[in-house]
Amino acid sequence: MVGAATPNLGARLRRLRAKLRMSIADVSAATGIAKSTLSRVENDQLSLTYAKLLQLCKGLHIDIAELFSSSATGPTVLPSARRTFTAPGEGSTVIIGTQAYNYLCTELAGKKMTPMMGVIHSRNLEETNGLLKHEGEEFTFVVEGRMALHTEFYEPLILDVGGSVYFDSTMGHAYVSVGNVPLKMLCVCTTPEPALHQGGSATLEKSKSWKS
Repeated sequence: MVGAATPNLGARLRRLRAKLRMSIADVSAATGIAKSTLSRVENDQLSLTYAKLLQLCKGLHIDIAELFSSSATGPTVLPSARRTFTAPGEGSTVIIGTQAYNYLCTELAGKKMTPMMGVIHSRNLEETNGLLKHEGEEFTFVVEGRMALHTEFYEPLILDVGGSVYFDSTMGHAYVSVGNVPLKMLCVCTTPEPALHQGGSATLEKSKSWKS
């Protein structure tokens, strides 16, 4: 019998699905085990034979030992081994007025983050494309120059080299360069790259006409 302090198979399967972000239907499709069977297992109404356990683990690409390891806080999900890189001077550049954004690591589809380098020549809010809004959140790090971040609900934020800011991208925002040199910054959005390229909002759709 499995001790009370040790999660049973049903609990482990639920936790595994949560880590993999899979529904019961997804697990059924991946393993060939009926949805009704999986549901009964998760509700502690049914156990699985050793053959079915092997079938489950093979379909989900995990080792059976990981499923039952008592030392782990949860089943270990094998790394997807996703990796891409961008060499200096490469990337996909989008020009918006006096601003240039070089999208990085564009070969990898389905990224959870969209990284880019920005070069901002706009000296005031009037020279920008206005306050942009899009889904997700945004992190920006000042690499060179001085930045003024204009937002919908706050006074302009001034940041020097090494300064950074994290904010809600659904709030209207715009970057402005302060001083005599262009602002260079690293920006990472949780907005999916297709939404930024194809127009996640009416404002971003307008920017497509500036693509190089």
